[in-house]
Amino acid sequence: MQSSEITPQIQELNPQATCFSSNSTSDEADEQQLSIINERKQRRMISNRESARRSRMRKQKHLDELWSQVVWLRNENHQLVDKLNHVSECHDQALQENAQLKEEASELRQMITDMKINSPYATLIDLDDVPCNTAYLRSESSN
Repeated sequence: MQSSEITPQIQELNPQATCFSSNSTSDEADEQQLSIINERKQRRMISNRESARRSRMRKQKHLDELWSQVVWLRNENHQLVDKLNHVSECHDQALQENAQLKEEASELRQMITDMKINSPYATLIDLDDVPCNTAYLRSESSN
């Protein structure tokens, strides 16, 4: 009788309750894993966006530097073209001046030649080539 009085308290295990309990734990773990995965995806997405933003900024900075260089090179090219034009003009003027001076020199030589030929002293000019004793001529002229 004592055995009937003491009834062990046995909890009935309901297989469905156990399954639900296990499923809910499993679902929580799955949700936690999904949450971690989603969080990682979110961080990666933010990191990628930031990286892309920095990349665009670098690209824009490089593009700005290239445009600045283009402007500088165009300006430099313009200045060099101006210098070249100026030097070319000076060269042309120098060529014209040289041609004019050569013509003048030729005319002056011709004038000198004409003067020698038409000069009454033309025969004396030929005597300049003959060696003579100038001391004798000086003594004659002093008398």
